[in-house]
Amino acid sequence: MNTSTSLSALFAFLVPGCAWADGGTSCATAQQIFSNSNYSGDTSTSTNFVGAFGGLPSPGPDLVFKFVAPAQPLDPIFVTIVGGWNAGGVITASCGGNGGNPISAATGTNSFSIPTSMLTQGTQYYFYMTGNPSDNSGPSGAFNFTVNFPVALQTFWVD
Repeated sequence: MNTSTSLSALFAFLVPGCAWADGGTSCATAQQIFSNSNYSGDTSTSTNFVGAFGGLPSPGPDLVFKFVAPAQPLDPIFVTIVGGWNAGGVITASCGGNGGNPISAATGTNSFSIPTSMLTQGTQYYFYMTGNPSDNSGPSGAFNFTVNFPVALQTFWVD
């Protein structure tokens, strides 16, 4: 393991709630999102592997993350755009060439929040960062987002 990788692993261990990620560049490599964490990425490192979200086009390169919705209430996913590009964030229940109809979405060039209150507990969802569907120029760039989902107790027993 090189020094850079070793230091990154050590930092991630010592500083909980921080995550370095660029998201998945395909459905098979969708990166898992964890509660109470920060993520960053750059869509220009990917391709336009999602052609549409239902009837909405996906004009720019896509990065995909995945998560299972915890118990309600859920906070929105807070996105900050780096460099002012025309970004879109989309939550769907499927991943593929057509990512399925958006369950929730938002766009912007500075920051935006993607509502999550309508998600069903225990269901797998996909969160995509892409270009704004109304911008045919294929926008891409860097972003950060924060997930403040509540942590749910999965199993508990006393010996």
